Amino acid sequence: MSYLKTLQTASRRIVPSLAICMMVLAPGAFAASGSQKIGVVDYGKIFQQMPETKAADQTMQAAKSQTSAELSKQQTALQNAVQAYQKAGKQNPVKEKELRAQDESFRKAVAEKQNALAKKEQDLITPIRQKIDGAVESIAKKEGYNLIFEKGARVYGDAEYDITFKVMDQLNIK
Repeated sequence: MSYLKTLQTASRRIVPSLAICMMVLAPGAFAASGSQKIGVVDYGKIFQQMPETKAADQTMQAAKSQTSAELSKQQTALQNAVQAYQKAGKQNPVKEKELRAQDESFRKAVAEKQNALAKKEQDLITPIRQKIDGAVESIAKKEGYNLIFEKGARVYGDAEYDITFKVMDQLNIK
């Protein structure tokens, strides 16, 4: 039994070391075509500068304002009902039940409105992302890139591998 554990422990150390040695000594064996062309793109910068993003942001701000106004009216009505009940000064189980139901209804309305806003935002953003993805893919294919990484995800990279401005040019972003 101890021989098996020793073998397992040794194999856990040897296999990764062997894999690293193979990658260092024979890097061409791990590349699809022998060499990879890798680029980076600042997705956030492109996204922020797209006219569609600005329009989507305005649409979202308007929707948020409308939702906020609607919820504010409901909250005010609930607060007024609670204050009126408290001013009455006498306990009324039926009225308390009504107020709890009204409070629960308000909480549900808040959750529904938040979900609706999140869905609306996603519906507005998805086509913009797809447009950027299409431009990145087009440039990658045209220029022979094998991989494109988000600029923020890299640890180090030469500026010559940054295709952000090429993507912006293709999308007519100035």
